[in-house]
Order: sequence, then structure tokens, then C-alpha cells
Amino acid sequence: MLRLAGIVALFVLAACGQTTVNAGPSPSPVIAAGNWNQNLTLSGDLPGQITTVVPDQGTQQTFCSGAKVRNGETWSDSFYAAIDTSGSQWQLNIIVENFRGPGTYSSRDVKISLQAPDSSKAWLNQDADTANHLAADKVTFVIDRTFQSGTIDAFLTNASSGKRGAEHITGTWNCRG
Repeated sequence: MLRLAGIVALFVLAACGQTTVNAGPSPSPVIAAGNWNQNLTLSGDLPGQITTVVPDQGTQQTFCSGAKVRNGETWSDSFYAAIDTSGSQWQLNIIVENFRGPGTYSSRDVKISLQAPDSSKAWLNQDADTANHLAADKVTFVIDRTFQSGTIDAFLTNASSGKRGAEHITGTWNCRG
């Protein structure tokens, strides 16, 4: 169908005496289409609220595998948001390595990181450390049937100090992919 439309367009251009197409620059998208509104509360080392995703710029790109992912593949969501009153932007990454469809995933299934774009500060959920008798950071991550929204309740370890549960993220998330 698209091929036929292209052929028809060429005939129309030829009939009008125009041999080249004058295309202007296409605008860059500000953020990926869809609902990226968030309702996430952060407490701990970096307290604040995430309600929206900041526009894509340079290497700061928003991504969500969303409905494109299949069982057994990796589902992921990555976006930048302003959290604290300084206006600094922070990146939140969520990865489910063995996606099994909608449902509840735990710290065993999910890797979450919150970090400054320059990686100078970061928090991530840690697996259990049996040698030091430390349990895994508690994570409950829910993906609904659209694969594009759900809830999160995650405790993260400070990557610099090693302090477990130093950051806590709760609330609802949305993405489109």
C-alpha cells in the first residue's frame, strides 16, 4: 500500500513538472509519544517527587520497551526527571530481564537504578549478600496488562556508601513504547 502511494506521488510530481521533492527539516520529538506522567515519591538520601519526564536532549533519551517486549525478553524503562528543588535532572532505569507478562516482579527479577546523568551519585537495588548476612533490597514492581504502567515500591542502596535502603521509591509509573 505504501509503495503504491509513493508511485502515485511520483506521477503527481512529474505531471506538475516538479522533479525533486522539497522537504524541510523535520522537528525532533521533545519526548516519546504517549503518557509519561509519573506519580513517584522519593524519600531518603534524595527526597522529592517525580511527576513528569524531562524532554529528550542530546544523549539524555527516554526509552520504554512497553508493549513491544515478549515473554522471555528484557523489558526496560529509562527516563530523566527533575526531582529536587535544584532542578537537577536524574535518570531512573528499570530493567526486568526475564519478562513474563503483566504481574508482580520482585528484587530477584528487577534491577532499578537512580543516578545523576554524570553518575556522580547513584542508588540501585542490591541482591542478597549472604557473606555479610544482608538481605536483598526489597522491590515490588507491578506491570499492568498494557505493559506501559504500574506501581513501584523499591528500596535502593547508595552506590557510594553501600548503605542499604538509603533511597525509597513508591508510586505509579507510566511509559509508552
